Order: sequence, then C-alpha cells, then structure tokens
Amino acid sequence: MAILHYLTSMAQLLMACRRLMACRRLMPCPALLMLGVIGMVNPVMAESQIPEARVMNQDPIQMGNYQVYFSAFNSTFIPPGIAGQYNLRRGDRYGIVNIAIRDVSSDELGTAVTGRISGHTMNLLTQKNSLKFSEVKEGSAIYYLADFKFSDEELLKFAIDVKPQGSSRSETLRFEQIFYH
Repeated sequence: MAILHYLTSMAQLLMACRRLMACRRLMPCPALLMLGVIGMVNPVMAESQIPEARVMNQDPIQMGNYQVYFSAFNSTFIPPGIAGQYNLRRGDRYGIVNIAIRDVSSDELGTAVTGRISGHTMNLLTQKNSLKFSEVKEGSAIYYLADFKFSDEELLKFAIDVKPQGSSRSETLRFEQIFYH
C-alpha cells in the first residue's frame, strides 16, 4: 500500500495547489515546484511569459463501462526504497506514468480491474521511447507503472493503449506534459 499512499497523497496535494494557483495573485505552490510539474517563475516576469502549470489529470477517461485514471510525475517524488521495490528508475531525469482502470458498470465507484497496457513517449523531435508497464496490486487496488527519461523543460507526448479485462476493444489514451528537473 506504500506507493498507493504516496500517489493518493500527491493527488490531494496537487489539488490543493491547483486551488491556490487559481488565485492569480499567488506564486506557484512550492509543492508543485518540488514535484517538478512546473518550473520556477520569476515574480517580475510578465504574465504572458509565465509557463503554463501542468498538473496531474484528476478526471478519468471514460471507455464504455470503464474509467481510466492516469498521471505522470517526476520520479523523485517516490522515496528511493519504494522505487527500488517496484524496479522504477529514480532521479532528476526520470518520470513515472501511472495508469489505473476501474469497471463502473455496477456502481459509481467501480472496482479495480486488470488490463493490457502498452505505450510510448515521443518528444518534439519525434523520438519515441517505449514504456514498459509493471502491474502493481495492493489490496483491492490495481495500477500500472512505467518509468521514462526526460530532459529539462521537455514536452513529452504520451500514447498509451489500454485494453481493460473483459473489454473487447482497446483505446489509445493521449496526453502531453512538460517535465522539469
């Protein structure tokens, strides 16, 4: 349950920071800076020069009777022991993508289900790197983790194929995010 605890805590922390950042008079939340999801901002910069804050997606993608949750973040958020336990590379130049699938056919909360997950990242030079997902089961939670390498201020585009257990079709989840050291 250790990694699930960290991911849940991070999601709650980022939601609180997102609310703080909604007030334009405030500087970016230190937690977002620590997690590397936004860069340092000079307070004397014009508002148009401030980079857009990219935070974890809190809204799931609906795929029929399934909801797919996803997030990507700097690997330094995960303590070294936890990263080692799940064979994830950890460091300033590495990130982690997290995918979870829930079957919501019977109720709103749904139940975690397994699936087939594969995908890749692509940078602006169209260089692709495959993502190798590992399945993690902790209690009733099931999620898939993969690490990836990035350069400072690099925009990565993710394309992740998701086929939930019990589904006859696969769909591609696409999102992009800028990563900072």
